[in-house]
Amino acid sequence: MAIGTNDLIRKFGTQDTVTSSSAAVSSGAYSVVGSIVEWVNDDDTPEASFVLTWQYPSGTINTGGIQLFCRLKDIDGTGDEPSLTANWIGHFLGNFPTGTGMSATTNYSIELGPVELPVSYTSNKYEFYVLNSCGVTMSAGWSLKVTPVSVGPKP
Repeated sequence: MAIGTNDLIRKFGTQDTVTSSSAAVSSGAYSVVGSIVEWVNDDDTPEASFVLTWQYPSGTINTGGIQLFCRLKDIDGTGDEPSLTANWIGHFLGNFPTGTGMSATTNYSIELGPVELPVSYTSNKYEFYVLNSCGVTMSAGWSLKVTPVSVGPKP
């Protein structure tokens, strides 16, 4: 059956890169603030999709995945949520799938989403962080991209 006019479909915005000159991320560690670019949801979408491109120098993945978290900025007009630590993990958005036994390679690109975003006002501001739970270090130079996703009628 073909998708008809006015049927509900997903619509995708422009993909944005939300990391810059990223540092390596050790196993069991969060990405650092210096690797993060603030993202503004100026499309006011309730969901987003993410692509993580990364590599690691050696070894084999032996544990579970890379998790994505976010921190909201300017949530009351000026104040930010706390930085991510063992005591404040922010908002869990999902788990990038990785497989036990994956071996070192130049680049893996893995997709997550669409996932629901925490939204409290128009043009919400976010910082996105990854938590490396793979058992191996993610090499410097990884990137995270976000694409806003919404739903609406097919024209």
